[in-house]
Amino acid sequence: MAQEHDLGAERCGSFILEKIRSNNTDYRQVFSTNLCRIGDFDWPRPDFVMQDTATSATYALEYKPPMQNKREYICGLGQAISYLQRHTYSGLIIPEKADDGFLISNFIKETLCSSLFSTMPISLFTYNENWDDVAILKPITSHRSEFTTKAVETNNRTFWCWWRDMSHYDLFELLRLSFIYSDRDGDIYSEYIYPNFWNKLISNQCRDFDGRIRQITDSEASKNSMKQNYRIPLVQLGLCTSLECRLTPLGFDLLKTGSVYGPNSLSFKSSLAKLILLDGKHLELITIIDQIQKHHYDEIPSKSKEYAIFIENILSRLGLIGKRKPTAVTTNAKGSYLRDEFKLWNKFGLLDRKNSNTYFIPNTGLSFNWEKITEIISN
Repeated sequence: MAQEHDLGAERCGSFILEKIRSNNTDYRQVFSTNLCRIGDFDWPRPDFVMQDTATSATYALEYKPPMQNKREYICGLGQAISYLQRHTYSGLIIPEKADDGFLISNFIKETLCSSLFSTMPISLFTYNENWDDVAILKPITSHRSEFTTKAVETNNRTFWCWWRDMSHYDLFELLRLSFIYSDRDGDIYSEYIYPNFWNKLISNQCRDFDGRIRQITDSEASKNSMKQNYRIPLVQLGLCTSLECRLTPLGFDLLKTGSVYGPNSLSFKSSLAKLILLDGKHLELITIIDQIQKHHYDEIPSKSKEYAIFIENILSRLGLIGKRKPTAVTTNAKGSYLRDEFKLWNKFGLLDRKNSNTYFIPNTGLSFNWEKITEIISN
């Protein structure tokens, strides 16, 4: 059910994004054609988020799958309203009918168009059974000029979970430290978790994905620059709270799995991989890259560094990430979006390897191990 929900949200959200970017007057509402997809992993968590780079306004969408009861769709309206606390605009995407045949889309449309709610910056959409046609029922017609968004600073440039440096061994150790210091007050990540983890890093007590001891230079610059690299995935995957990095129920369950079977066990790694694929939206990114490779097969570069830039540029043209930095383009340097994702997928066995040394195939790109991916998300 969760996979069907995510698929519906991605298809409907992408449909709306494409219509706005193509300057369709029915869908554009108050946005420019410079809209692009971004991420938001904070609570309450929207299903699909966009940002207008011309105005910095953010647009958070809530998607509800078909055949739900009326209460579920009314709850969706409440969620869309709650997104306005951190986002400039919001929208609700629902089917025409509830599970009992009630015309729920008409009911919510009448509610939003009533005198009490008509000025709220919320749009309403409905979709068909194949998710390939999304109709707008109630557009946003006026700018929310008085709103100063706080969400822009906390939103992520990528819609998928950001990952740097950390191995599954590291993640388990960070969860363990969060549990150990759970009785302390304040920001336990800054005060206790990361300082203790850093000491383990520089004293050769941490391992990379292959089990090799990490060799980290002890410097204040390295310590500061790497601090968020380890925190962000914990929060974005819902394993720790965003403010103090305390274990969530999900984080405690994963810690328990690693404690019982070990951080290098199939159980722990499969559980973590499933979280990354689904909650971290890496499955969406993999599916998109797979489609890009099929549609642009004759353009795929022969070198892996050029391939990363090639994929990133297409994602940017589609509005699925922001534009690459001008300096990254002029210097032909790798941008800040796609860096370690391919390595991460390789370590979890999600890629078919070309040989023992590389997973990148010149002029072909990445070969995804769909059997392994299906096994993980179905487990």
